[in-house]
Parts: sequence; C-alpha cells; structure tokens
Amino acid sequence: MVKIANSENTKNTLNIDFLNRLCAQTDEGMSYEDICEAFNINKRTAQRWVSTVQRLFPNYLMVRRTKRNKFFSVDFTKNSNFNFDFTNEDLSAFSAVVDMAEKNPDLLGDKSSEIRSDLRRLKSKICAADDSSKKKSSYESNTEASLRSSASAVRFRGPHFEIDEALVARLNTFIYSHSVCEIFYKSNNAPDGKLYLVAPIGFLYGNTQYLVAKIVPRAMIDELTKDENIVHIEEHDISVIRGNAGGEGMYKFFKLTNIASCVEFKKEDTRRPYHRRGPNGEVLGLVRPRKLHEPKIIYFALDPQETVDNIIYNSFGIFLSTNVYHVKWRFDTYASSHLNNYQFVTPSERQKVSKDAEGRITVEFEACGVAEMKWFLDRFGRHVEVLEPANWNEIVEEEVISRDILPV
Repeated sequence: MVKIANSENTKNTLNIDFLNRLCAQTDEGMSYEDICEAFNINKRTAQRWVSTVQRLFPNYLMVRRTKRNKFFSVDFTKNSNFNFDFTNEDLSAFSAVVDMAEKNPDLLGDKSSEIRSDLRRLKSKICAADDSSKKKSSYESNTEASLRSSASAVRFRGPHFEIDEALVARLNTFIYSHSVCEIFYKSNNAPDGKLYLVAPIGFLYGNTQYLVAKIVPRAMIDELTKDENIVHIEEHDISVIRGNAGGEGMYKFFKLTNIASCVEFKKEDTRRPYHRRGPNGEVLGLVRPRKLHEPKIIYFALDPQETVDNIIYNSFGIFLSTNVYHVKWRFDTYASSHLNNYQFVTPSERQKVSKDAEGRITVEFEACGVAEMKWFLDRFGRHVEVLEPANWNEIVEEEVISRDILPV
C-alpha cells in the first residue's frame, strides 16, 4: 500500500517530532524505511525532512551507511549549549503512563489510537533528554583528563613544559565533539614536522603532557559518499585496547609541546563526473563539474571502552613499553610509615598491598614502563627493595640506561 502523507507533514519545514525521534534513537539511527513507518509518510517526504535537519544542524546530524541503507540520528551532546527540558524522573513516570495506555486502550475512549500515538511521540521527546544526559555523563567520566581546564596545567608548580592554552582549548573542543582534526607535529626524530590526521581521545597530564589520539587513514575519508560524515574506527575488543603496549599500536601519544598547530578538518569534494546525453538518450560526452560541494566536518566513532584509562591500563605511569612485568617491592618501616593508603598504580584494583609484623609494606602488581618505575624507586633510595623481577638491574640497564631515556 502506498502511504500518503497529510498536508501538514509535507510542509518543507522542520518537524519537531521527527527531530525528537532522531535525538532519542540509539547510535543505530533511523533508516528512511523507519521514518516512513513511524510517521506514515512516503520516502520523498522522509528525504525532504532529513535534508531540512541536515541544513539546520549540519554538525549534529550523524549519518551511518550500511551496505544497503543509510541511518540517521542527531546528537546534540556535541553542543554544550543545547539541553532538553526533561529528566530521568520524567521518563520513568511517563513510561508507566504509556505502558498503562497501551495495555488498557479502552480507558482512552473513542480517540484511543490518536491519544496513544501522541503519548508515544511525547515519550520519544523525553527519551531524547535522557539519552542526551547519559551521553554527556559518559563523556565526562571517560575523558575526565580532557576536561581539566588549561589553566590548571599552567598553574602546575615545579619544573614543567609550558603549554599553549589556546591549543589545549582547541583540542578539547575536538575531543568533546568527536571531530577529526589535523595536527602538525614536530617530534624529536622528525624536527621538520609532519602532518597527521587524527581522532583525539583525551589528554595525559604529568611533568610532560600528551594528547592521546588515533590516526585516521585519509583513504577512509575519501571513501565516504557526499552525504556521509562519520568515520568508523572503533575497536570493540577490550583486550586489544589494553594490549597494545610497545610496537606500533593503534593509539599515538603526541607531546603537547611538540604540536605546532591544530586545525579543524573539513572534507571538500568535487561533484562527480556525469555523462551528458542527447534528446534520444545517446551519450554526448563526459562532463567534469568544477563546482565544489559544501565542505563538511568529519566525525569519528569510538567504542565506549576506548578511554584513556583503558588505553594505558597496563602502564605504571603514562609510558607504554614492550614488556609487562610482575613487580614486587618491599619498603622498610620508615618509608612504609609514609605510604599508608598509597596508590601505586591505576586503577587501584591492579595492586596487592600487605604489611608484615615489622610494619613493612609490600606491593605487587603487573605493569609496563620500566623507566618510570626506576625514576619512582630512585626517590626512595635504600628504603625500598625490589623482590621481583629477580633480574631488575639487567632490565633497567637494557630498557633505560643503555637507551639514555630521560624523565622528560
């Protein structure tokens, strides 16, 4: 049966119920078929509605393309100034009302069908508020380091690198919005610099500050069609996320002091060539238009488990090294008196701490980053003893001293 849209829905304006539904959807989004089914409209009207949302909110319409369909959703969590007016309590209370109406339609009288339809649409709006709140909360907990104000880094006391406050602010914006950006990076091995296309994930703060990011292959962006705006680079296996210590991993650490510039990336596409045809359909020639499509921001998709904490899960501090060692240290009575409730590694569940009858603390954990462990132990001098690994001095000689690694 061909669906006929009513005159109100065919207006070339923004349908607020449609926008609410897009906001309330999960990351899967709604396909054209889903939109037609939900609002009883034809596909042409659905396309017009999507075009309207894309025109009004180009940075917040998320487009995901599968083999046969396109799915759309709107994510206003990337706009810190946008908020819905509903809470979790509203959703819980209203869901109970909708469920009761669905189970007892006769209670609503002759207009039961219309009333239940209105209730479902209102529930979508409340769900949008709840989903938006959860995403913002998840972002704040998963990238808490990235939310540190740049001023807090500037106020760091003691020897430290000077950080460009404006650079940190720009990077923080890209982290928050999940936007692909370009950075020009001058490393110690490449002082002339190199341009990287990255998906920034968060910051690591210490005596040296780092940007944690993923390299975005340019080929993936080039393969996007003109209406796509998301690069899917997520990794779902937590063991892979945590297991890239050493070697060429999927995550890169960029020293903030070595980032010379950071700019927003926008994809510019020329219109596709097409065949010019005559009155009878014959091909007259190939036309290569010069007009450009409107440049658009490209977003990246990450798995919720791809957090800075998970990426450096096996690290003693912030360095990733080739091997993960089982470490066991024993501090004497004097040092132990200063280490009550001390957290040696993060998260604290990774460490096993015990105290003997003499009051000496023994700590065990597994970690990589021998250089940072050596620098930490040097602060205690003769007050600490390395019980494991048994060949600790040989490991330090091979991984730290022979490579002349400095604590900066």
